[in-house]
Amino acid sequence: MSPVLHLELFGASAAFQSYGLFAALAAAAGVVLAIVMLRRERLGFLRSLVLLAAMAVCFFIGARLWNWAVNPGGYAGDLTLFSFRMAGFSLYGGIAGAFAAFLAVTFVFKHSRWPLLDAFVLPAAAALVVARVGCFLNGCCGGKPTTGWLGMRFPAGPGETVLSIQTLPFLGSVEVDLNPPQYPTQLMEPALALLGLAPALWLYFRGKVSAGVPFLVYGIWFTAVRWVLLYFRTLTYPEYVVNIIYPLIYAVLLAGGLALLIQKLSQTCVELLESGKKAPPLR
Repeated sequence: MSPVLHLELFGASAAFQSYGLFAALAAAAGVVLAIVMLRRERLGFLRSLVLLAAMAVCFFIGARLWNWAVNPGGYAGDLTLFSFRMAGFSLYGGIAGAFAAFLAVTFVFKHSRWPLLDAFVLPAAAALVVARVGCFLNGCCGGKPTTGWLGMRFPAGPGETVLSIQTLPFLGSVEVDLNPPQYPTQLMEPALALLGLAPALWLYFRGKVSAGVPFLVYGIWFTAVRWVLLYFRTLTYPEYVVNIIYPLIYAVLLAGGLALLIQKLSQTCVELLESGKKAPPLR
């Protein structure tokens, strides 16, 4: 882990914050891939830029608003609702904001939505993977302490104590590890996300399923991954948010996604039976 990266290019050295650098790289990778994929779905370059700009703005607004709603304790210091710091964001709030912008812009453009949602699977997954590498290098967003083989010890921050001598009942003076190994959820999440990306991309590029199936397959997989990892992460949210609100959100998303996926697969089967041959691409 390296919170600060020191790079040398053509004899000149520069220092970059890992989190900020990889967040920028994630955004760049997501935008470039999104433009390529949207062009594949016959959305013009300028319209693609408008769509991406609207989704990016609403992503950050939604991510901050949702984080402020579920994590009010995090806004007691210098972090405020209107702060421009790269902190205080929640992924699913951002996804909700970006999706709202997507619905609005595609309504104006009168463009079919399911093919465009399929096109966003690869860019979104790539951006997530790159951003999480930045989290890992920065040592933030780690998981719960563990003594298992997955545990990784992250560097202590400046001024932080690693070991402490404490007096405990019946045990006397003992040495307490204040920086125990943690689950590397920053790497577990992108690894599992990439595992589910393979079948979604196969369905997308094969082009023999109804539009929307790749998006739903990946969305269901990623939501299940987030639900599982919820119990490995260290969160400062109130207990009711972790134990009730988030599981309820994931359950609703999974149920809705599965219902839509079954409906779309049923439509594909009906068309296959009616045609008596392989269905043509429905994208």
